[in-house]
Amino acid sequence: LQSACTQAKTSGVIVYGIAFEAPAGGATQIAGCASSPSHYFNATGLQINTAFRAIASNISQLRLTQ
Repeated sequence: LQSACTQAKTSGVIVYGIAFEAPAGGATQIAGCASSPSHYFNATGLQINTAFRAIASNISQLRLTQ
């Protein structure tokens, strides 16, 4: 997983990660895969909606600036 994430990030891909009700080990792996701490979300229950909204907002802003 980390190798694939590193390759994607090296290629310029912005990687978001959502650890949805994940155990600690899984959350650590997903956090390590994300492009930065601000691209990582640890969500439980309905918090997943907030995570997806934040990602959608960020992507929309990228389109406007790039």
